[in-house]
Amino acid sequence: MSNYSSELIVCPKWRASLKIIGKIAFIVICTGVIFALGFWLLMMSNMGSVYLPNICNGCLDASIRMTLLVVGIGIWMLVAAWIIWHILLYFYHLMKSN
Repeated sequence: MSNYSSELIVCPKWRASLKIIGKIAFIVICTGVIFALGFWLLMMSNMGSVYLPNICNGCLDASIRMTLLVVGIGIWMLVAAWIIWHILLYFYHLMKSN
């Protein structure tokens, strides 16, 4: 056995703090990836008539652009609600423990 694992057993606060840091890092990374996806969809909605140019002479362009715009904005709103939910949940647990 190494000394490294015995230090974690002796001091369980380190293990708990590493779990908290891991959860926070996971939430931040997931939020960033989803936020970037929403931004990418918003940018795609402004690209112009490049979607299916040979079908229907571009008549599908407006519906595709509006769909991408709505989905991109919807993703951003869901990410904002998700962040606010986690912040409120953290404060609730903080107030409950005190």
